Amino acid sequence: MTDSADVRDALASISNDYEVRRRLHAVPPHAVYEVSVEGTRAVCKVARGARADPSTEARVMSFVGRETVVPVPRILAVGGDWFVAEWRAGLPDDDLPLDAERARTLGAGLATLHDETAGAFEKTGFPRAEGGRLVVDARDAWTETVSDLLEDLRDYLADFGYADVAEEARALLEERPDLLAGSDDPVLAHGNYLPSHVAVRDGEVTCVIDWEHALVAPAEYDYWRTAMPLLGDSGDPDESGEFAAFREGYTSVRPLPTDSDRRSECFRLVNAVSYLKSLHLQRQRTGQAKARFAAHIRESVYETVRQFRAETER
Repeated sequence: MTDSADVRDALASISNDYEVRRRLHAVPPHAVYEVSVEGTRAVCKVARGARADPSTEARVMSFVGRETVVPVPRILAVGGDWFVAEWRAGLPDDDLPLDAERARTLGAGLATLHDETAGAFEKTGFPRAEGGRLVVDARDAWTETVSDLLEDLRDYLADFGYADVAEEARALLEERPDLLAGSDDPVLAHGNYLPSHVAVRDGEVTCVIDWEHALVAPAEYDYWRTAMPLLGDSGDPDESGEFAAFREGYTSVRPLPTDSDRRSECFRLVNAVSYLKSLHLQRQRTGQAKARFAAHIRESVYETVRQFRAETER
């Protein structure tokens, strides 16, 4: 659906006094519109694909707003495949440059989310909406959650010829569950805590949006999902001032778990596979650029798996 009929249907279910003003974003499998409901400026996020779940995202946001100091838009209404949230000014542009100061603020903000949700969940798993509230489809161990996550990625990537990449990573972690041993206790992971999703003013986080990738997971998972884009082309933490600032900001709020660096390559491996899904689902790269990036991810995943297996053989 390319027009706003689904948005109008959503708004009409809560009020006769509404207006669809403009489309803000349309990145599969969602679209986001600026709207007005009874004179109140708001945003409406609707599903535009089978893998979209705005209802769960809304419940996650409500949980964060209720249980933590992390600033999120207030949810005004929720439907099965849409939600309406209050308008929040000051959100950054996608192309906003990231400097060390902003990276430090992002680190502290992410650590605050993790610190304030530590102890809220007994096990890792997948958030979902049930009966108007947030529940977790939990697994007995983090390794099981990761395996199911990679299995889902494999099933999606099969249509694009990259199922082998997810399966290679999943097989490795089944062979070597020790690679994730010692991960910290579950927290609420944002899952996509990128600069374009975090508003910052005067060194403080003022709003966090786009919670569609939320997962109940060890904090390290979320830490590396955020940190990987800060590493630059080399992928070397020692060569990125922005990464150093991000780490400094994070550890100013809460420490990283013991042996976090040992597990970092494994977390980066899992996240690399998820980037393949985003590449095909969100369609933000096309043609040769898309093919080159996908080939780079495949090569990186296979090389990391080879290195881990070589360790086992020594």
